Amino acid sequence: MPENQKKILLIEDDEDLRELYRTILIEAGFLLDEAADGKEGISKVTSPEKYDLVLLDIMLPKFDGLEVLRTMKRSRDLANVPVIMLTNLGQDSIIKEAFSLGADGYLIKSEYDPGQLLQEVQTFLSK
Repeated sequence: MPENQKKILLIEDDEDLRELYRTILIEAGFLLDEAADGKEGISKVTSPEKYDLVLLDIMLPKFDGLEVLRTMKRSRDLANVPVIMLTNLGQDSIIKEAFSLGADGYLIKSEYDPGQLLQEVQTFLSK
């Protein structure tokens, strides 16, 4: 793997969205790993594999995205990995909770297009 190639973990239960995000991110030159539920997401993010960014849905089977985020931010090794929440939940209380738990970004799926997701990812990875 080239040193400058960034690795992203996508935790999303919607197979169609995973496929769309996969296409966009791989075509943009990122390495991508995926999880289809919160339990698999926690397993992958706490494995020895290192990720430069996590894209995390909130509404997930097994463990919700907020629990995955909580687990990550409690870990000294994972606390600095940027996390962008990807969800259809736009309630202020959920947004505030996500940021209070350590989310770095919050995108409401119905309010952005895939190109905007790529821009957001590139912005976070260039910091």
